[in-house]
Amino acid sequence: MRLSSTGDHRWHKLHHVLPLAAAALITTSCVSGGGEGGTRDGGGGEGGGSGSSSPNPEGGPLASSIASSTTLGSDLQLDVDSLERHGEDVALLKMTLVNNGEEDVKGTDILRYPSRMDGAPYSASGVSLIDTKNYQRYRPLMREGETNCLCNRWQDDHRRIEAGDSLDFWVAFPAPPEDVTELTVNTTVTPDMPAVPISEAEEVDQDIVDTPVDDPLILDLRSLQDDLDGDSSREESGEETSIMLSSDVLFEVDESKLTSDADAALKEVAEEIDASGAETVRIDGYTDDTGDDSINDPLSEDRAEEVRDRLEEYTERSGLKFETAGHGSSDPVANNDTEEGRQKNRRVTVTFEK
Repeated sequence: MRLSSTGDHRWHKLHHVLPLAAAALITTSCVSGGGEGGTRDGGGGEGGGSGSSSPNPEGGPLASSIASSTTLGSDLQLDVDSLERHGEDVALLKMTLVNNGEEDVKGTDILRYPSRMDGAPYSASGVSLIDTKNYQRYRPLMREGETNCLCNRWQDDHRRIEAGDSLDFWVAFPAPPEDVTELTVNTTVTPDMPAVPISEAEEVDQDIVDTPVDDPLILDLRSLQDDLDGDSSREESGEETSIMLSSDVLFEVDESKLTSDADAALKEVAEEIDASGAETVRIDGYTDDTGDDSINDPLSEDRAEEVRDRLEEYTERSGLKFETAGHGSSDPVANNDTEEGRQKNRRVTVTFEK
């Protein structure tokens, strides 16, 4: 299964796809361990950042992950110290970056997003929170009118972590809905840390809560899954399901009459529709780019209508509304320069709410 995030949410839409990774910024952080004057207070300095900590009752961090980057090796470790709600709008993540190796690591720029962005302070802007319950990714809050996130930023003397030392930092995010009790912590350099519990802060950090920020950036996540036989695939978000059926299975070449092999697949789709809360089912037909639009456009429409007729027959729920459209070759999902790509583009997609 592949996950991608598409821009869309709470206050505005952002139309692009992002990789599963992201993070944050504000005050001077402290290096602990063998560093000079190091502490593990999670921040401080301008703009607040002391917050309150609800440590793991069993001791140690809530979660840990080892860097998977080939350039960093396995000596860099990220610990989640706490994840707390500060008021209704802010979730505060506190983490520790630990150098377990025998050599110094230039570790304070590896968490940036995008890496080495011109003009931006060194920070943890490559960390994000993933809400698997609602299929959403939370990017760090951005200070109003700035390119800096609401999080620690590191000055020149803290851009390198000495062997055996660690770096504490914090990142502020938009708070998830009240019914979300755990989140996945995602970074640019480590595997995901799933099921990190979020708790209420014992003492709200008012300096962080009161900091003016831009509209929160919350991205919709969509999961993509291809069947092993290549005959179908599906895409899911928190609200709807799209099932993509290969036209090569549903129809003969250049034909719009369903084959006998189509029945089993369409019956399964009909069962999913019956089990969903959908009121409207959208059916879209597509072709590859061979031939011309005068043939492809009506062919894709005819195929969508044929699938609609069969689904109307197989679904048992009353009151369902079916909509169809033919798009010809206008919206490819793969490269038309290869036969494999053209096969993926010849499809009928059935979309409905969960």
